[in-house]
Amino acid sequence: MDREERGALFERLLVEDIPLPHAPLVRVIGQLRFGTLSVLASGDEAPQAFIGKLSADYPFIEQGLEQTLLFAPGQPMQQTESGKVWRLRSSDQQSVVALSNGALTLETTAYPGRTDFCGELTRLAEAFHAVTHVPSYNRVAVRYTNRLTGPDTLERLPQLIQPEFLGLVGAPQGSGMRLAHMLSQALLSFGDTDRLLVQFGLLPESGTFEPTLPPVGEPSWVLDLDSYAEFPDPRRGLSADADVVSRTAIDCAERAHTLFRWAVKDAFLTHFGGQV
Repeated sequence: MDREERGALFERLLVEDIPLPHAPLVRVIGQLRFGTLSVLASGDEAPQAFIGKLSADYPFIEQGLEQTLLFAPGQPMQQTESGKVWRLRSSDQQSVVALSNGALTLETTAYPGRTDFCGELTRLAEAFHAVTHVPSYNRVAVRYTNRLTGPDTLERLPQLIQPEFLGLVGAPQGSGMRLAHMLSQALLSFGDTDRLLVQFGLLPESGTFEPTLPPVGEPSWVLDLDSYAEFPDPRRGLSADADVVSRTAIDCAERAHTLFRWAVKDAFLTHFGGQV
């Protein structure tokens, strides 16, 4: 698909969904952030009530402490513990719900599509509101991480990915030179609250760009789309109403999907099993 057929970036928000049976999507994360709540700081009663509401779908639990890394010029990195975190796992171990006093997160490696995923995030928000009466959220995000591996796939990147997202990948290389690492980042802004952080590039064997993303033992190309709505003023947070949360999450997912479809070629879709 050439530039004229694609149109300008975000000229259209909605593009046709094409299921990819072999999608290189390694994880999807949905997150609701909020200010520190007294009901969570005063004991475990509210978290336990929340856990009880989800026990049928997330029967396994792990409890730990959040770790915060502090960096200061000329000083060694310091690690501090900043509070409890509860992690609930689905019976198939493919989805995790994490709750801390500041964030409610849904992560899955078995993405069911944006309607079902955002629906589940909204259901978690409803259960959370029922036990905490959280008044608002200061950030809603949906994040997609795609990772392409395998020599055959990586050799075909110029045929699969649009040139704006390749950088030096695919450029002619002189004798004795090999492109080992290339990572680019861009932040797109939509009005006062909506953002899309895009990271893409080539990673070496065992390389990663994100501490929470396990590396793989071979070179890879990644496309990471972190789409979010942010409300830094606590007096003007996003309402915790389920319909508002649902619409905001879907908007985030749709922006990420629009960018994804602009970044890949039709050959990418067919390569991963799509019917174009």
